[in-house]
Amino acid sequence: MTVLMIISPKNRPVFEAVIPANSLSERQLILSQLAIFAALDMVDEAMWSSKDLYLKVVDRFNDQSVSAFVTPGNHRFMLLHDARQDDGLKAFFNKLYEFFIKIALNPFYDDEEPIRSKAFSDRVRHLAQEYL
Repeated sequence: MTVLMIISPKNRPVFEAVIPANSLSERQLILSQLAIFAALDMVDEAMWSSKDLYLKVVDRFNDQSVSAFVTPGNHRFMLLHDARQDDGLKAFFNKLYEFFIKIALNPFYDDEEPIRSKAFSDRVRHLAQEYL
């Protein structure tokens, strides 16, 4: 089970994906969201001490890890994943960032509004299958 969230600079979730789809109960999803939002403080601390966009594992929740990637625009890509999935995370986040830039460059995109693009969601799921 993996949960990806993209958090805006004002701490609003703009995208969420559960991978594989529908693999969590509502209670598990809420706990996952709580773990990700609890890790935001750790991300805010870690981003000032690192030169990289990819912050690696910033927090742990039960047997899972929370990894983060911070864009120059201060969007945070947060991934709750099994601790053993560290291999392809950097490549996953870099590709996700490429897809996100294509969305963000749209002049009609508001960075505080949810990303509703089915194409973006499909690309993220394909990317997760490839790297995670």
